[in-house]
Amino acid sequence: MQSTRGVAAASILAREEFLRRLHKLSQYHRSNLPKGASQQVVIAAREIIKKNGEEELKKIAKPHFKTTKDALMGLKR
Repeated sequence: MQSTRGVAAASILAREEFLRRLHKLSQYHRSNLPKGASQQVVIAAREIIKKNGEEELKKIAKPHFKTTKDALMGLKR
């Protein structure tokens, strides 16, 4: 039971850190960076690419994820 609580606490702390960093990145890019893998995420990623280039997106997104690939493909067509 004790280790289950530790895992739950670590999960809560990790989620909080993720949300904090996402908020900071949104402020830095002056754009709302949504969570998840929706079309809104693809649109936000394309805006970052348009403003700052592909390399900036690769710094803040996981390049091997389908959502990132979708964002990159949409601009190369």
